[in-house]
Amino acid sequence: MAFSDKQAAFNYINEYQKEKYDRITVMAKKGKKAEYEEAAKARGMKLSAFMQYCADKELGRKAE
Repeated sequence: MAFSDKQAAFNYINEYQKEKYDRITVMAKKGKKAEYEEAAKARGMKLSAFMQYCADKELGRKAE
């Protein structure tokens, strides 16, 4: 979907994300983010997907 107005596009994305996703904020000690990003990259994943994978694995769910 193309928007000529960047603010309209931004608003559309925000509304879509509010409707479809839950936001979870994770705080980690300095330096850990880089470590997590490196581990995610090694699996070919984005950081968010990697964190979800780890949480699902810990909960005993099938992690994709």
